[in-house]
Amino acid sequence: MPTMEPAAVKILLRGVRSRGEIKRLGTRLDREPVLRAAALGLASAEGVSVEPAWSGKRLVRALLDRSASAQVRKNPIRVDESFTCIWCGESVSPGGARVRDHCPRCLRSRHVDVVPGDRAADCGGILHPTSMTLSGGEVVIQYRCGTCQATHQVRAHPTDQLPPSLSPKDLPGRPSAAVPRARTLPHRVLAFIRHGRLWAPGERVVVAVSGGLDSTCLLEILARTQGAHGGLLEVVSFDHGLRPASKDEVARVAAHAERLGLPFVSRRLSLPQGANLQARARALRRAELLGRGADRIATGHHRTDRAETVLYHLLRGSGARGLRGMLPLDAPWCRPLLAEPRTILDAWARQEGLSWVEDPSNPASQRGEIRRLMPRLDAIHGGAEAALARTGRLLARDDALLSRLTDDAWQRHHRDEGLLLEGLRNEDEAIQLRLLVRLTAPCPRPVRADQLEAFLSWHPIEGGGIPLPARHRLALHNGLLILEEA
Repeated sequence: MPTMEPAAVKILLRGVRSRGEIKRLGTRLDREPVLRAAALGLASAEGVSVEPAWSGKRLVRALLDRSASAQVRKNPIRVDESFTCIWCGESVSPGGARVRDHCPRCLRSRHVDVVPGDRAADCGGILHPTSMTLSGGEVVIQYRCGTCQATHQVRAHPTDQLPPSLSPKDLPGRPSAAVPRARTLPHRVLAFIRHGRLWAPGERVVVAVSGGLDSTCLLEILARTQGAHGGLLEVVSFDHGLRPASKDEVARVAAHAERLGLPFVSRRLSLPQGANLQARARALRRAELLGRGADRIATGHHRTDRAETVLYHLLRGSGARGLRGMLPLDAPWCRPLLAEPRTILDAWARQEGLSWVEDPSNPASQRGEIRRLMPRLDAIHGGAEAALARTGRLLARDDALLSRLTDDAWQRHHRDEGLLLEGLRNEDEAIQLRLLVRLTAPCPRPVRADQLEAFLSWHPIEGGGIPLPARHRLALHNGLLILEEA
């Protein structure tokens, strides 16, 4: 009798994503004794508790560890209630005798399957009609989810506005490609919060709102999806006292928070005129927000901000730490909009009838100058913003790995207030520089990378050193490299 290796079953299981695929593979196990024997062998090898008499479908579920979730309600969840279509904006009334689960105008619906074993588990995408056929005198609509590509079919409702040719391309209410992406913005932000584990249900989340487009969108979306993400929201806004209109802007944020039923706190910052005003305002805001003692502080930074930050640090000659740009989560700070470009936020805010104010200082700032460069960069190479943001994401992963390696090296070589020179020299140069960044962190003024790079070619002598800013230096004493005042 021929045999099959359990590894072959493992390969088959990798392609099983939906309930239909589970059922099909289970049927094969029922019909093919060799395949069934291999599946039982795999269960034994991996310590999965099964019974030889189980059906093939149950055996597949056990191997996939999905049997416990098999009773979760199926897709789509048919609830006979009114809703607003997230694709075309139609206000849809209940379906009457036959429950309606899709929009009668554009025929689309939200994919709400929550079966964990399914490819579409809680994806929240949109089911798009791909074809329509006649079966028993009734129209049957075939769907595909635009997010997870899962398929589904359902009978048309008697009140559906079906196109004469039964072709989905002739359906009314089809918006441009940018509009549906803006319409589904809250669903993507919610998925971003969940996937990035930005916070857990029940944690206290302070939302920093200036009244501009970005933070206004953030506040509105987090309030609308609060039942799903579970964060306990609190709104904070600052009056810097630098412009006459700033007090009115804080009042607008307060009114917005009140409409949403969220607690609101305002803070007046006293900032004397002088150099580095924006930097001092930013530092004071950060201190005030941290002083709230929340689990998370959510800000409205988006993909465009991340791209501009990457470009800004590139112009400064930064390494991976600077070029990674902003992170979705740098506790307690989190940025739920970081995957979305500003154009999408603008389109969504206009669709929703939101109002906001623009900071008049932004265009004149260095960030404003960089923002004006983006269209010119796009003309040179299309998709420059997305590419810069992607560079930030990729370098963030590299930076995380280097940070872990640096932590380990610090534990090996740190003694008292310095680093063992012999051990430091044995590390890769990238790790050496990161260790020096950590060692020189107490320096009153930031130490540039090129100043630290001088260490790599330095031939140290006892008592010698490398000059640093603010009358400090790196000095060697008894084999220990330390930071000291020059």
